[in-house]
Amino acid sequence: MIDKIFTIAFASAYTAIFEIGSVMALLMLLFGILDYKKGDALRRLIERRRLDRPFLMTVLALIPVDGTLLFQYGIYRRKSIRSGSLLGGIIGIGEEATYIILSIQPLAWLALAGIKLLLAVGLGNLLNHLPGWQKKADAWLEADLAAGMNQAVVEADENFHALPDRFRHKLHHFRYHTLGRAFWFFFGGAFVLQMLVLALDHMAWFDSSRLQALGIPFVSWLSMLALFIIVMYWLVVHMTTREFGKIFEYEFEDTGDAVGDLAETCASIILLIFVLSFLVQAVLALIGPEHVAAFFSQSALLAILAGALIGLIPGTGASLVFTTLYFNLAGTTGAMPFAALAACSIALIGDTQLIGRRQLRLTQRALHLIAFGLAILAGLAIWAIERLLF
Repeated sequence: MIDKIFTIAFASAYTAIFEIGSVMALLMLLFGILDYKKGDALRRLIERRRLDRPFLMTVLALIPVDGTLLFQYGIYRRKSIRSGSLLGGIIGIGEEATYIILSIQPLAWLALAGIKLLLAVGLGNLLNHLPGWQKKADAWLEADLAAGMNQAVVEADENFHALPDRFRHKLHHFRYHTLGRAFWFFFGGAFVLQMLVLALDHMAWFDSSRLQALGIPFVSWLSMLALFIIVMYWLVVHMTTREFGKIFEYEFEDTGDAVGDLAETCASIILLIFVLSFLVQAVLALIGPEHVAAFFSQSALLAILAGALIGLIPGTGASLVFTTLYFNLAGTTGAMPFAALAACSIALIGDTQLIGRRQLRLTQRALHLIAFGLAILAGLAIWAIERLLF
């Protein structure tokens, strides 16, 4: 049992650092700097060209990277798009589970993309043209924008400004510039290493699984070491924030501030990915895959509901497990209907939910619940069509 726990922990560390973390980190950095450098210009472009449309936001979100929806969160906070358009992005996002679908059944992904476009355009346009809904959405946004200014944050900020100028500037530079830059160099190296290993494996020049210690691949040991470093970084950031607060977007003076703030957000998300991935895999191992298959084979309606509920789970671990399970059970007695995969994909937010919980807590909660209800209704409709056709 102990060996199984350690195996799952190392596998979860590898998922958080290399499989998801390194790519996610660089995408967050790219879109974060783009938002800082060109955010105002892009916002004006959207307003000038009237690009506040659910169709465009859905198409943008269908690109299988987290940063597209993060960008939409940013421009929504600046009131450049309406809630119906943001709902299109939320429905369209597929995150890492998209790669599994694309690699195994590209036509299934195309079908999902078409379904998402129809749903997002229809419901998104409806919400954008409902005055009562827009008033509620505006109130939620104002509450979200003011949520960070609590008494603890104010007191911590006062502690920071009470420091002598010399120490205040040193602390600021160390936290955002020095540590932030080191974090991104670290993940840049992780990304290059991961791409190199994948390329060598693909060309059959090198088998990474041969490098092991105590039965655990070397790259998993490296992942666990990297995770330990991130935990240390997170502790420094957490303790500094508790005592001296943090700078907000409107206080950024240069790119270094933005980069450092992105590093802190990314580190928190990676740790959450590790925890969630570990819990999902541990529960699956404890219950047993055969029992899971038997559970889903009992009822198609149950599978659809389960798929939609999994979309409510933060992070990508649960959706990855569900998507993998869908294809693993295909052709067996426990096979799930395509409607279950569609329900999971429509309701999914994944990693972006973790960031949205901090930036757009009330707004994201409302829009995600709408997407959840839409996922169930769409799943039932797709299941009915499946029964008629097959």
